[in-house]
Amino acid sequence: RPDNCMINVIDSGLSQDDHPDRWKVEPLYGAVYRENDITTEQMEQWGNPVHIDDELHVPALNQYIPTDFSLRCEDSGEEISELERERSKLAPPTLFSERPNFRMWHKMDQFWRVPKTFIRLSIVSPKTYESPRSMTLSRIYQRVLNDDLNSFVYDASLAGCSYFISCAPTGYKISVRGYSEKLPMLLDTLTSRMLSLIEELKEGKEKHPGLFDRFQKAKDNLLRETKNYRLDTPHEVANYNSRLLMEENVWYLDNYVEEMEGDEDPLTMEECADVAEACLSGRLKADALCIGNIDEKGTSKVADVINRHFMDRSRPLNDAECPKFKSMKLPTRAEAVDIFGPEVASEPIPVKYQELAYSPSEENNAVEVTLQAGCDSSLGFEGIGILDLIGHLAYSSAYNQLRTREQLGYIVSVYTRKTAGGAWGLTVVVQSSSKSPKYLEERIEAWINAFRQELEEMSPEAMAMEARAVVVQLLEEDTKLSQEVGTWWNEIVATETNNERITTPAFDRLEKLADELNPAEKGLPETTKNGNKRKSPKELKERVTGFFDQFFLTDAPERRAMSARVFNHTSKAEYEESLNEPGVLSTYSDMRYLKEFLPTWPVVPYWRIEKKSER
Repeated sequence: RPDNCMINVIDSGLSQDDHPDRWKVEPLYGAVYRENDITTEQMEQWGNPVHIDDELHVPALNQYIPTDFSLRCEDSGEEISELERERSKLAPPTLFSERPNFRMWHKMDQFWRVPKTFIRLSIVSPKTYESPRSMTLSRIYQRVLNDDLNSFVYDASLAGCSYFISCAPTGYKISVRGYSEKLPMLLDTLTSRMLSLIEELKEGKEKHPGLFDRFQKAKDNLLRETKNYRLDTPHEVANYNSRLLMEENVWYLDNYVEEMEGDEDPLTMEECADVAEACLSGRLKADALCIGNIDEKGTSKVADVINRHFMDRSRPLNDAECPKFKSMKLPTRAEAVDIFGPEVASEPIPVKYQELAYSPSEENNAVEVTLQAGCDSSLGFEGIGILDLIGHLAYSSAYNQLRTREQLGYIVSVYTRKTAGGAWGLTVVVQSSSKSPKYLEERIEAWINAFRQELEEMSPEAMAMEARAVVVQLLEEDTKLSQEVGTWWNEIVATETNNERITTPAFDRLEKLADELNPAEKGLPETTKNGNKRKSPKELKERVTGFFDQFFLTDAPERRAMSARVFNHTSKAEYEESLNEPGVLSTYSDMRYLKEFLPTWPVVPYWRIEKKSER
């Protein structure tokens, strides 16, 4: 009833020119607002309208409400035993169909037994990350699309279905989940709109002024978020800076800002449409997964949707065109001498990138020290297992020493780190409001040497027990269907940019990795699943300490280390003084110059399953 309602109007475009004396400012948050009473005349008009607009109507029936909740695994009418049901959980998806640029994977659920399905689609395109401009336009398109889709699939969200579309450097990722009966229709709606939106963007702002407003809003929001990244916490900024140095092809933050702020060559709707079209209809390849309450007939419908909207409109992506991301090989101390000169020979960390916090009010300093150990192909299952164990042991040791005892700061962490292209290492992060980055580096180095002594003093049995704890973590079972979907999907997308001979997913990767780390004990085979001799607790300890001495110890000849520093403005004098130290970089140009000297790590995965060569 109009006499018993309150109407809220929220619009960033509201003008205060209308009755400026009625506008007020909320004292706590500074929000500008206005209150108006509904007049008696207006209530009478609403209560007895002379004419009702045709656009005001009862909502149409929700076409996404499911009516079929039956389980496809019961269609055959055959009962399965509890043992078979448990085994079905461990069975990986199978390749349902394959064409030169598209693989469809499928698994019908028999364990969770819920009437829901998950669909995952990954579209790989070399155009997305071709330049800062193309990546920026792709992100804007994604935002406009998600904003636009709200009106198209609102009913689906009410009916228990959901979707997620994102843009990554390799291309577009589409995720759809919900009740099985209506999911193919939802996917069809989403993908159809992705293409029709491109056509509307091409027609320009004159024909679609509302779409132009959404485009401008998406661009402005992305620009603001990109600029605000500089205001992130210092340890997050340090992590971004180290990634800039350790990964071969990473566009810099300022590259994106320049594209969005450029007046001479501004971003347009038409150009956004061209880039999106190239990413979704040009040269590409794709992987898709259907898992849950869906049989082969339903999977075939999903494949038809994907083929009709993407694959049939595109050309197969040549293996040489597939986007490749590699990691730089940090220099050893000896190699750093050839780059920076003999002055760096005495530096425990030969490469240091530093910057001053963007905000003068930032109170914290931060340091991130990364020690590279190798890559997938050089470490293999055994090396990565040993690195996981060292990371597991190092976290509690560093937290106890640097956080609890020395109280350097609230944020102290150690973790194994994998960068693009399969390079592995150990990263130590400390953020402090009381200590400078140089002092934090010194304490990290001191902890590294002390941790080596802890490893030496640890008994082989104690280390074996810790290794078994890591094994349990690696083999932790999925507790719901969505987790199982993530497990299998991660293995599939890990192959999407590989050479065509090593695109078979290693669905048993974690099992092999865990078994390689599992030390010898009664009941275990003498050899691991990779065919290696299983290590005794004593041999495991020797391998761990040897690995640490080879890659992480301060004086190790093969140590490849870098530090990313962020200084607060209180430490500005020390920041400026440090600029003259050997091996110190402070600009993106410095990084690019250093990369000219550095090779890249091989990208062949440690879990590779090779296909036979066809000649």
